[in-house]
Amino acid sequence: MTKKRKEIRQQQRKAWDSEKGRRKIIRHNTAANQEKHRVDWQPLVPDEEGQIADQRIMPLDERDRREAVTEQATAVLQTDLNDTQWQAMAAETPFQLGLVVEVSRGLCRATVNGDTIVCDVRGTLIAEGSGYTNVLAVGDRVLVQPLSEARGLVEGVLPRRSGLARADSFDTHLKQILAANVDQLLVVAAWLEPKLWLQMVDEYLIGAQRNGLKTAVCLNKIDLAKSKNEVETLVAAYGKLNIPVFLTAAAQGVGIEPVRDFLRGQATVLAGLSGVGKSTLLNAVQPGLQLRTSAVSNMKSREGRHTTTQALVIPLEMGGSVVDTPGIKDMGLHGLYPDDLILYYPELADVVGLCRFGDCTHSHEPGCVVKEAVENGRIAQWRYDNYVNLYDILVEAA
Repeated sequence: MTKKRKEIRQQQRKAWDSEKGRRKIIRHNTAANQEKHRVDWQPLVPDEEGQIADQRIMPLDERDRREAVTEQATAVLQTDLNDTQWQAMAAETPFQLGLVVEVSRGLCRATVNGDTIVCDVRGTLIAEGSGYTNVLAVGDRVLVQPLSEARGLVEGVLPRRSGLARADSFDTHLKQILAANVDQLLVVAAWLEPKLWLQMVDEYLIGAQRNGLKTAVCLNKIDLAKSKNEVETLVAAYGKLNIPVFLTAAAQGVGIEPVRDFLRGQATVLAGLSGVGKSTLLNAVQPGLQLRTSAVSNMKSREGRHTTTQALVIPLEMGGSVVDTPGIKDMGLHGLYPDDLILYYPELADVVGLCRFGDCTHSHEPGCVVKEAVENGRIAQWRYDNYVNLYDILVEAA
């Protein structure tokens, strides 16, 4: 071996040894993080360089930027705002206060002084630095400069008090805001046509909880069930978690009054897959609304057809409003760490950590307390199955 080659080998060995400690930490913590769902797990602490080994490896300045942007999206919310304060903000400007009721690319519809007009959006309004990918969402209060009787220009967006947002599909440290200044979310599902998909209901509930919104579930088309007892038994798991469940047959006007009470005086997002009967439900809540409805498709899956194509704010005569959304299939999971999923399944979190093996995956090991709780009925089988399925989805996406 030549002298030059020996020197190169020595340099490579030194470089390898200098990186050895860091490689070992990363391997160790990758394994350790499989146990983060345990209640006795303690968060990893930064090392002397401020690094946390379970975070994806990236430059320090990039990680800091992403964390700052994520925090900013939450920090800009002013939870105590109300209509009086928004009106006062607008009064200090030469513009008029508007409520965004529908959003399209570069345009929106806004209610100004009781009239709904089409508005262009000032080109200088950008989402960069806000933590969001979009400037406007339905429910936003905006400053509008009237240009004609039916046309206006959005000059500014007033601070928000809340929002329903989801992580962007590509830049998960950024959020897409779906509806602004809302109080709660009502998940609408159907017993049949389309078939009840409880995993998707769980995803909606997770999305709402991550945004700090109150939640409830409306199970529609219960007239298609063999018995009401069958329905009540299945959804009892939500009742144990203090999540209100309304059983309705909207087309027949059954079970509407409790839904009406839930919506009264609140700004509510209505979410659910297409075809579950959201528009039919609203027509029953407020007769005369005459929202367009559609039958389910003729496909074997009996999936619904989209009748709502864009999110739309609908004022309610009894007070409050509803944001009717198109069938959203992805809201709760983007940007969620797999090991944080347990936070949204409190009935599992109550027993996790008591298993015989500290690294129990709650799938096949003996002495698993979670599986025992499922077998004896303390945890609903479908909730357990949903947790396992969603955890696997998050792990694959990580």
